[in-house]
Amino acid sequence: MEQEIMRTWVWSTSSPVPLILLNVFLWAFYFVPSMIAWVRKHRSLPGIIALNILLGWTGIGWIGAFVWSLSWPGHDNPQTPVSKANAPSEPDQYE
Repeated sequence: MEQEIMRTWVWSTSSPVPLILLNVFLWAFYFVPSMIAWVRKHRSLPGIIALNILLGWTGIGWIGAFVWSLSWPGHDNPQTPVSKANAPSEPDQYE
């Protein structure tokens, strides 16, 4: 009896539950590139979000935002690279 009530309530044409769940799932899927970029702390996060919002609906824009969000996120390196000439001398272990 409970299963019959549950089945008719969830899948009836007058119930908004399936439509709401589908809508939430599709919006979450649409913003996957932005979420990936945010989690990875991508340095181009604003650009990825803009591409996702403005051109994501085209499919090609969504794929572009997705690939861009998976690219190397970059990092801020406050230290200047040390050249061999200025590097502290270390004993060569192979000599």
